[in-house]
Amino acid sequence: MAANREIACEYYRWEGECSKGKKGTFRDACQTCKKYKPRKGGLPARRNTKKEKLKAEREREIRREMREY
Repeated sequence: MAANREIACEYYRWEGECSKGKKGTFRDACQTCKKYKPRKGGLPARRNTKKEKLKAEREREIRREMREY
């Protein structure tokens, strides 16, 4: 499967409703739909916190090393 599409499609109205006649489930059908076009200015369904978590872990590691030093 391709990368997750986190921005809702132009054709997605609400859960279970798609203006193109598709199934209209954002977490299922919209991820593989060939007619997918992200909404302009649309916000992601969830925030990607991977970088924030990695940065926090690095900071904890640095503090831990400083205490041992």
